[in-house]
Amino acid sequence: MNEYLCHDFKTPRTDTSRRLPSSFRAIPVIFYVALIGSAYVMTMDYFNYKKALKQKTDAEERQKISEASTEAFRKEKADLEAEATKAEKVAEWMEGARNIQPIAVKIARAVQTDTRITQVSLERNEQVPSNIALTIHLNGSKVSTELAAIESALGQLLYRSYSPQQTKTGDVVEYHSTLVRQAD
Repeated sequence: MNEYLCHDFKTPRTDTSRRLPSSFRAIPVIFYVALIGSAYVMTMDYFNYKKALKQKTDAEERQKISEASTEAFRKEKADLEAEATKAEKVAEWMEGARNIQPIAVKIARAVQTDTRITQVSLERNEQVPSNIALTIHLNGSKVSTELAAIESALGQLLYRSYSPQQTKTGDVVEYHSTLVRQAD
């Protein structure tokens, strides 16, 4: 029978270093804990990155909505300012307008019974609303005295004639003038 014998040919060595301290046994544990911790931190960073992207897109949507509403408010403000400008022009127009009825009454009362008024036109100027363009067609014998009476009656209403013009065609006298309101 064959017996196998194993011989150890190692010789004790004195030039080797000592064994590591037993505290070094914690190094692999610390390595695996650090590996698991870094995996956890990387996972949490990935989720926080996704959350930050979602918050960024939400903020951009809110910014777009805010800009759209701001633009709508600017447009509405511009429309209101345009409307206010129109209203101011209308107010200026109305302020410049004086009641036309007293002028027509003064003209009618200044004319004598033997002279006929065939046409009276009172028009306001758009650029200068306080000025009134007066056109009268008179038919009669004493038209020049009637025109002087009309001008004096309009003077009582604080209007004076500016650049009066008369044209006579037969018995009809056409009188054009611009009535300017004098200061009170």
